[in-house]
Amino acid sequence: MAGRLFMGRAGAVAWSGRLCLVLGLVLTRALHAQDSAQVAPDTTVAPDTSSGPRVVSGRIVRPGTNGMLPVSGIWVTLHRVGSDTAGPVDSLRAGPGGRYEFHYRRTGSADAVYFVSASYEGIAYFSLPLQKVRVSGTDGEVTVFDTTSGPVPLHVRGRHIVIAAPSVDGSREIVEVYELTNDSSLTVISPDDAHPIWTARLPAGERNFSAGQSDVSIQAIREQQGAIGVTAPFAPGLKQISFAYHVPASAFPLHLPLDHAATVLEVLTEEPTVKVTGARLAQVAPVAIDGRTFQRFTAQDVPQGAAIQVDAPAAAEPPMNRRLLIGISSVVGAFMLLALVWVAVRSPRRRVVRAPAGGGRVPPVASGHVTNAPADALAREIASLDASFESTAAPSDSARAAYLARRAELKRELTALLDARNANT
Repeated sequence: MAGRLFMGRAGAVAWSGRLCLVLGLVLTRALHAQDSAQVAPDTTVAPDTSSGPRVVSGRIVRPGTNGMLPVSGIWVTLHRVGSDTAGPVDSLRAGPGGRYEFHYRRTGSADAVYFVSASYEGIAYFSLPLQKVRVSGTDGEVTVFDTTSGPVPLHVRGRHIVIAAPSVDGSREIVEVYELTNDSSLTVISPDDAHPIWTARLPAGERNFSAGQSDVSIQAIREQQGAIGVTAPFAPGLKQISFAYHVPASAFPLHLPLDHAATVLEVLTEEPTVKVTGARLAQVAPVAIDGRTFQRFTAQDVPQGAAIQVDAPAAAEPPMNRRLLIGISSVVGAFMLLALVWVAVRSPRRRVVRAPAGGGRVPPVASGHVTNAPADALAREIASLDASFESTAAPSDSARAAYLARRAELKRELTALLDARNANT
């Protein structure tokens, strides 16, 4: 962990507003893609926060050729992450048949999140948050995967691009969100930071690149020679990555390449006079959020090699007010999960993929598989960070300092998020 760069709290706060806005806009795809779509009533049961005895039991399994296979003998840990304290509660080795069982009580802050992790081949995998007094069966099952550094493709289920109004100097900020899936039965890992597991080109002339809150560590999303590279371990399933950059006025008309085929492509522009063409995009009904209207262009099943062209007028509008941006995020933030649920429903069944010859297993550079809820994501990142550090035999002083600094930063972000959520309830 030594030598990694960490996003400051101010940057995280600014990004949370932008990302919530983008995810809220992504939701419109789920709500408006089909006029006949029906929204099911909310039947979610509030989690039980009583302090009585609780039990979680289940199995640790991994995919095999003819079904799921039990994994015995690996460490299983019960975690607690709250606004007051965070850390492991209990741990044990999975028994015969990969089975485990923990008995515990909720303590401290009522907003604490409890979940189970299993560490397999150096990567931590997590259960869903434990919301019931007794969790068992498939709800307590944790699936782990073999790893490979060989070529396993990641597919783009969704790419969403939001182009803001111009700033004073005429440049425009662009926020992008990708929804990527690993449809194999292997966790893909990179041998080092110089060899990302997934890349995509950025437009010519981009500057001020910054990674946003994603389902992987922000340190694993980097700009490398005009392209974005992701070096985080990628387990089977869907993950979301987000980032932002600026393009100068001289870059327009702007060409955005599509290095990967995309199931869903969406472009939103704050300016009504911007024209977006190419890549099978068609203009649909605009999106109105908090008095602001965004043009919306969508396409489905876009082939690799297509390109988007954005024609924009000379800068004449002021930049979006940050205070208003944060206000918009509070309106749409509640819909973040729905957007990814819609994408996940479209994802194909996973297939078993064997590691290709020569694609041996190597130690991962990071770990963690998170849910889409921001609080859960931060909680799981803390747990992954702890697991990674604890697995280091003799950490250096610089590695220890980096670990403590990152953990404190994540704890502050989680506390702020939980405090804000509690204030709104």
